[in-house]
Amino acid sequence: MSKTLTVRDVAKTFPGQVALDRFALDISAGSTHALVGQNGSGKSTFIKILAGYHQPDPGSTAMIAGEPLTLGDGRASQAAGVRFVHQDLGIVDSLSCVENISMGVGYTTKWGRIQWRRDTERASDALHALGFHDIDVTVPVGTLAPSERTAIAIARALINWEDGAHLLVLDEPTASLPGDDVERLFSAIRRLKERGVAILYVSHHLDEVFEIADEVTVLRDGRRVTTVSTDAVDHDGLIELMIGHELERRTSTAQAAAGEAGGLRVRGLVGGTLRDIDLHIRPGEIVGVAGVTGSGREMVGPLITGQIPSDRGTVEVSGAAIPNYSPRAAIDAGMAFVPLDRATLGVVPLESVRFNTTLADLSPHWQNGRLHRDSEVEETGALIAQLSIKTPSSETPIGALSGGNQQKVLFARSLRLDPKVLVLDDPTTGIDVAAKEEILQLIEDAAAGGSAVLVASTDTDELVRVAHRVLIMVEGSIIEEIRGEQMTAENVERAQLQSTREVTA
Repeated sequence: MSKTLTVRDVAKTFPGQVALDRFALDISAGSTHALVGQNGSGKSTFIKILAGYHQPDPGSTAMIAGEPLTLGDGRASQAAGVRFVHQDLGIVDSLSCVENISMGVGYTTKWGRIQWRRDTERASDALHALGFHDIDVTVPVGTLAPSERTAIAIARALINWEDGAHLLVLDEPTASLPGDDVERLFSAIRRLKERGVAILYVSHHLDEVFEIADEVTVLRDGRRVTTVSTDAVDHDGLIELMIGHELERRTSTAQAAAGEAGGLRVRGLVGGTLRDIDLHIRPGEIVGVAGVTGSGREMVGPLITGQIPSDRGTVEVSGAAIPNYSPRAAIDAGMAFVPLDRATLGVVPLESVRFNTTLADLSPHWQNGRLHRDSEVEETGALIAQLSIKTPSSETPIGALSGGNQQKVLFARSLRLDPKVLVLDDPTTGIDVAAKEEILQLIEDAAAGGSAVLVASTDTDELVRVAHRVLIMVEGSIIEEIRGEQMTAENVERAQLQSTREVTA
């Protein structure tokens, strides 16, 4: 089988850090090759070199379809037929789907005028080919669900694929997708493979790796550990290769508090796709929210935390009502949250890890009208150690960290507030296997400390492992609650799909 991508001796050194060390990779035409590793292992650095964002160290070489490829040159990569769907998607929220796709592949013009009807048809056809038939391609993409925004980025990468493209790079493409949308993506990947397309698939979801990939390359600390057929390794074996030792799995020990007072109470909340939501989460309780794309699951966190305005309803923290559309008021009342859209709503990329960790509350470090930087640095250092955040220092710009380590910083920011209510929206998105165990333990620790915790997630296994009960959402409403012995991944998934069929029948 011919080689589509060949890279040799790819290295990248940042000040104080070797991100990649003589990395080598081969991907055959018509195959899907997975690239896995813990956060900070070098995956994102390699993708950014391939895309032309980073310049590699001297001596790094690559070839596409037998022709030399100049690494670190975005135009050369595009001309060689490499297409990307990045983890941050690279779409403009204020523009429509039509505009985002046209900006990427070029507008259709005639006599110097944009042919909007043709561009609209092109965008719709591209989404339909992926199995997404209900997306309004004319509205700003910032108003769409995360899974729909992901679909737009993928559709853009696949338009005009026949015109000389060779390699499709998917960087965490399913991070915000529930199971049914993941299968739509996999169906598209399989069709591309049949046409001889080579696919580089970067993911923390190992079940996906075994389902879709032919081979997998493991990165650890910037070095290639091995490349192996997915038929020749099992799930636990792959984890051991990634972390360098056997994974010590946590055992759930959290117990819900018995008291009914306090915590989070939501009454008659309406907004976005939500219809009249009522819920109460007690101190020390972890409640999961599950639902397929468009069910309203993705609106619960933003509405409760004031990131988007509600039409009506009330949100209370320990009996105190929170003003509508006011994240600052929510924080002041004792609420902390980790948003799904880390790049837009979570981090300030050019600012330091310290700045991003403490920005929600600097009061512990103010004294006599002065900000005491030493104590701020000391607190940040302690949180970096506690959460095992991989960063050269507390002063490193957070944008230089891997996605998973950025997510840990967001957790540090929330947990340092000792919140009465903790709202988490897909909290392990972009988190590697070992770090996921740590994050789930942090969630349980927060509940054990008295926080009322809401976890909205597309990861069913994650919900049943950490939650005391799971709420099922369909058509903007909570239609079922699963708890106790009935709370299994199979039952949660069945409830989502069965209830959806009942509603749409």
